[in-house]
This record gives sequence, C-alpha cells and structure tokens, in this order.
Amino acid sequence: MTKSGLFSKKAIVEEFLARTHYQLSSFSFVNLFLWKDFFDFEFKVIDDALCIFASNALGSFLYLPPLGEVVSKKAIDTCFEMMFKKNKGRGVSRIENIEEQHLSLFSTDEYVIYKKGEEFVYRRKDIVLLRGNKYKSKRSSYNQFARSKDYVFLPYSLKMRAACLEVYSKWAQERAKAHQDDIYQQMIGENYKVHDLCLRHHQPLGLIGRVVFIKERLAAYSFGFPLKDNVFCVLLEIADLKIKGLPTYIFKEFCSDPQVQPFEFVNVMDDFGLEIIRATKLSFKPCEIHSAYVV
Repeated sequence: MTKSGLFSKKAIVEEFLARTHYQLSSFSFVNLFLWKDFFDFEFKVIDDALCIFASNALGSFLYLPPLGEVVSKKAIDTCFEMMFKKNKGRGVSRIENIEEQHLSLFSTDEYVIYKKGEEFVYRRKDIVLLRGNKYKSKRSSYNQFARSKDYVFLPYSLKMRAACLEVYSKWAQERAKAHQDDIYQQMIGENYKVHDLCLRHHQPLGLIGRVVFIKERLAAYSFGFPLKDNVFCVLLEIADLKIKGLPTYIFKEFCSDPQVQPFEFVNVMDDFGLEIIRATKLSFKPCEIHSAYVV
C-alpha cells in the first residue's frame, strides 16, 4: 500500500480507536504510518473489530489487538487462522502491542504471552515546573542552557527538514560510536526513515513540531501528537549532544508550549529495551509506566 493509500485508511483507524480503551502510543494512526517503509499493512473488519495486519519478508502479524468496543474470541481466532495460513511456517503468528488490561482475552492454555516493553508517562506540569529535590539536576541542566545566548524556540516548517536530518545524522554518529549494542545500532539506522517521514508529512499526520536554533543553526527538534483527550505523546526528540542542557531545555519548553498545555499527561513512549534510554526516561520521574505485551 502506498503512503497516499495508507492515508485513505486514517478515518477508519481513528473511528475504531475512538471505540477502544487504550494507553499505549502504538494505538494511533501516526505510529502506524511511520512504519510504512518497513511493513505492508492490510485492514480487515472481523466481527465488528478492525484488525490491522503487518507483513514483510519474515511473515505476517497483527500490529495491534483487534480494535473496537468489544473484542470477541471469534475475531481473535479468525486473526490467528489468517496468520497461520499466510505464514505457513515463516515467522511467528502473533499479536503485538497488547495492554495488560486486555491479557484476560488470552488463555495461557492456548497462547504464549511475553512482555515486550514499557512506556513512560509524566504529569505535564511536573516537567514544566521541575520543582523539588527530585528535579534538582534537571533544573540545573535546563538553566545551564537557558543562560546561553542567541537561541530561539520555534515551530517547525518543512523548509527546516534538511537541517533536522543533518542534526539526526550527527546525533546518530555520536550514539553509534558510544554504544555498540546491535539492537541500538539497528534502531538508529531504521529511525532515520521514520524521522524523515515525520518531517515530510507532519501536517497531514497532525503532528506538532518544535525546533531550537542556536546562532541561526538548527540544533534540536521534537515532534508529538494528541494520543488521547488528556494525553500528549512526544513521538521523537533529537538534540546536538555536544550542547549541555539542550535536551532538557527542548523537552521542558515543548511541554510548556501553548498547543501542549491542554494535556494533563505526556507519554514519551518506550525505551527500546535499552538500559541507557530507560535510565534517561526514569530520571524525569514518571507518574505511570504502561506495559506492552505480545501474544
């Protein structure tokens, strides 16, 4: 399915999401679209539930659990039957991104269940204010950058795309040198495409983007979107690693932005199973951590 073809599914995805109880950032058209270069998506309505299949050379799986107000055993069984038939020994027939509240749908006599990862959620005002002893180091980091001169915090525009990708490439080179973990290296490579899709299609996706310029040079960018009525999701954030305090500055300013102010919570997604990312996200003191499972 082409990117324009996938956009034609936005309305039906959002219609079924509106009927679904969820917490994870994967329950969004944005998240689906940004992995378009890695999977072919197929959409089926089965027993009043929207089922989104993702396929590549390794096989087919259900990208999300069936979406709808009520998910029946018939819908789940039908999805697995379709995957078994299509996979024919390739890959693992599975449902990704299942929340803890939905695990009761899957009997351990029939299914194998394992934890995929966790997402981190903060109270937006906690990040805006950075009050108290627990945020002492974050305040110091923020203030260290804020005392510098000749910087501006601005809305993103498409003409900034090339400069953002340059920042990403430099960031990726620095991270790749410092961390030789194979998963991390793969993540860095794949995410270049994800970031480029975000930068090119931010408007039709309904993304909010912000950048920081220092002496007329773009040094950081961040994008997010409304995940739920009271939850804003920070989809991505990249900053020049050589500039102290810049990551804390853009995160705090993004949470303070007028377009983000209406939201009570901020979801910053998962840690890719990497301790270095987990430690950073825990350092901002999440108020909630949501687990994701695979069945």
